[in-house]
Amino acid sequence: MDRLLEKIRVRGYKLTPKRIEMIRILYAKGGHFTPEEVCALLKRRFKKIGLPSVYRNLETLAECGVLVRIHQLDRQRHYAVCSHQGDKHHHHIVCTGCNKVEEMSECKVEAPKKVHGFRVLEHFLQFQGICPDCEIKK
Repeated sequence: MDRLLEKIRVRGYKLTPKRIEMIRILYAKGGHFTPEEVCALLKRRFKKIGLPSVYRNLETLAECGVLVRIHQLDRQRHYAVCSHQGDKHHHHIVCTGCNKVEEMSECKVEAPKKVHGFRVLEHFLQFQGICPDCEIKK
């Protein structure tokens, strides 16, 4: 967890008690969570915390590379800890059974330089599947 906190420091953001607790909660529980779920968990420790503040902090932590935005079919925002070392481009795989999120150490996609006349600047790819533990349970 210290490495995650260092990512925040390096980018010049403050390590507030609420940010530290957000990371601790997400790190300890694993999987991915909506801002509403994170807010409910934080209210156990902080009496004064609102959903807008949770959204802002989750986005800040995602920009720092501490969290990753998980895209789900429910169209809600979800976040998970991104424990990938460094800032190297990578992707994630999400278990549809238990919500486990794991990093893929390298990008398996060679993005084209141009698409329909657009110069490609970056790409996003998320895999979904069943983790080995959930596969055994079937």
